[in-house]
Amino acid sequence: MIELIVFYFFIGVIALSSFALFFTKNVIHNAAYLLFSLLSVAGLFVLSGADFIAITQVMVYIGGVLVLLLFGVMYTKNSIDHEMDSGSKRTFIGFLFGAVLFGILAFGILEEDLDRDYTVNNEGITSNLGVSFMTDQIFAFELTAILLLVVLIGTVFVAGKADKSLDNQ
Repeated sequence: MIELIVFYFFIGVIALSSFALFFTKNVIHNAAYLLFSLLSVAGLFVLSGADFIAITQVMVYIGGVLVLLLFGVMYTKNSIDHEMDSGSKRTFIGFLFGAVLFGILAFGILEEDLDRDYTVNNEGITSNLGVSFMTDQIFAFELTAILLLVVLIGTVFVAGKADKSLDNQ
């Protein structure tokens, strides 16, 4: 019973923050609503027993993408007097597309046979994935780390050049 209440709480937070995200034009408020939505999705993953996906959700999306979005907004904001606006002139098309996508997903979920017996395997998928990453997949893991380091260095280099060109104006 408590799991059902927590599930509906997370679904409610996702729905409210998604609607607020859609109708708010302030970029900082959009980032906050996106944070609430992503945290609630991670909560749903925890509730369903997918601990690795929940941790990945928090680390990648909340820890990486959202912080990068906020950093980019704060870095590019020239003046406190100017309000950054994320409004779109295609709100109706976006709402229509979202409604169609919601209908397709709802139809697919309602047509699915949900009377199966699902059991959660608690053998420690996270530790198995960690061992696999550090033994069988170590080359891809290290290559990804090097790629991310090169992207970070390139970003700092490009941002440094852009900052110098703004200072010369």
